Amino acid sequence: MGSDILPQYKQEAPKTPPHIILHYCTFKTTWDWVILILTFYTAIMVPYNVSFKTKQNNLVWLVLDSVVDVIFLVDIVLNFHTTFVGPGGEVISDPKLIRMNYLKTWFVIDLLSCLPYDIINAFENVDE
Repeated sequence: MGSDILPQYKQEAPKTPPHIILHYCTFKTTWDWVILILTFYTAIMVPYNVSFKTKQNNLVWLVLDSVVDVIFLVDIVLNFHTTFVGPGGEVISDPKLIRMNYLKTWFVIDLLSCLPYDIINAFENVDE
């Protein structure tokens, strides 16, 4: 019986400022899945639109792609407020360290990925 019962330890959530999101909370996990799905959508649709663009501007696709771009922009804002795991395995919740870490790692890539290329391309002339 002694080996069948394992002790369970509840880990206390680290103290964070009110505007800081824990990187492992349910909201952030769900948000990351949404971002992953939208990344796949973008990876498929951008090459398709570049390859098969016609003179007909489809307003529905333009609006949908613009909404995706706004969601990616919101993701950038959230990343400036999300904890991360430091080199020693500790959860870093200091806002200044979070900002500096994000600026040094994924910020430039995230910023370039959320630029509204579809809106820019919508105003170009298409030659046939």
